[in-house]
Amino acid sequence: MPKPRSREQLPITPTLNEFIHQTDQPVTVALDPNASRKFKTVSLPLNEYEYQKLIEACQKTGRSEKNFIRYAMMRYSEDVLK
Repeated sequence: MPKPRSREQLPITPTLNEFIHQTDQPVTVALDPNASRKFKTVSLPLNEYEYQKLIEACQKTGRSEKNFIRYAMMRYSEDVLK
């Protein structure tokens, strides 16, 4: 026969009224540029000409295809956001 166990009910914090009436504050999180790359994946369809250009640029710079695309995106975004 199972033993009856008492369950302690802890108060919920914050209360419902406190939660409703709290101010809306934007959450700012410092992003780590060297964090693992498991956040989002982008599939990029390329035609043969674009892929050939990517391969040539990768061979010339010594970067992998993914690294080259990341590097180009970061460089271009710095120019655009200035």
